Amino acid sequence: MRLSARILALPIAALVALPLAMVPASAAPMAATKTLIVRDLPAQVRLVPGEKVKIILSTNLTTGYSWTAQGGCCTKDDKNIARVGKGVYTAPENTNGMVGVPGSTSWTVTALRTGTTDITIVTSPPGSTNTMNDEEVGQLHLIVMNK
Repeated sequence: MRLSARILALPIAALVALPLAMVPASAAPMAATKTLIVRDLPAQVRLVPGEKVKIILSTNLTTGYSWTAQGGCCTKDDKNIARVGKGVYTAPENTNGMVGVPGSTSWTVTALRTGTTDITIVTSPPGSTNTMNDEEVGQLHLIVMNK
C-alpha cells in the first residue's frame, strides 16, 4: 500500500470507529417488538400490558358479509383490559384468474392492564343492521398478567 493510501485510510477508519466508541458500554440493545399471531379460534392467550396479539382469519368480502371484533372490556372500575384495532382486510396475493377467492382480515389486540376478557369475532349478513342476525365466528380468551 502506498503512503498516500495509508494516510487516507487512517482518517476513514477513525470516522468509522468514532461512533462506536461514543456508545456507552452499559447501553442495552433495543428489544424487538414481537406480536403473537392467532389463526384458529377458539384460543387462549396470556400477555402482559403493552404486548400484542394479532387475530388473522380467512374472510371473503365478495359474499357481502362483514366481520367485526368485539370485546376487550372491562375491569371492576370500567377500564378496558385490551384495545381491539379495526379489522384490516388483505386481498389474496394471487387468484389465478378466479373471482370470489377469500383473503384475510386481521385485528390487532393490545393488552392495556391486568385482567381477563374475551374478544369475539362475529360476522353479519349483507345489509344487516340487526345484531340478532350476527353469527359468532370464534372467541379469543385473553388473560393479561403483571410483568
